[in-house]
Amino acid sequence: MSKHYRYVWQDCGEEARARAAPLDMTHLSRQTLGDKHIEKEVLAMFLRQMEVVSGQIATADPAARRELAHALTGAARGIGAFALADCAAALEADPGNEAEVERLSNLAAEVHDFIAELP
Repeated sequence: MSKHYRYVWQDCGEEARARAAPLDMTHLSRQTLGDKHIEKEVLAMFLRQMEVVSGQIATADPAARRELAHALTGAARGIGAFALADCAAALEADPGNEAEVERLSNLAAEVHDFIAELP
């Protein structure tokens, strides 16, 4: 678990901790059948996609923003980045919401940092 979340959630149940972390590693493990090599490959592909989306979404027109948010929603859910996925879904529903764009940027940074800390 990321150093940023380790102490805040220590008294919560396992499921609550997984949901609080930027990435639910149990979900990712289920998606990859526990294969650590596949996990690393999937996370690397996700990071590349997230970087592209993050680089374009702030300046995209509403239609393009909706498409970018939609793509990120599915990818984030697939790896267990549920907070990021929920934010992207909210942005897909309301692509003009600049507060969600900023929130998405912050959540993307948290997910990136969490993945970077993985062994």
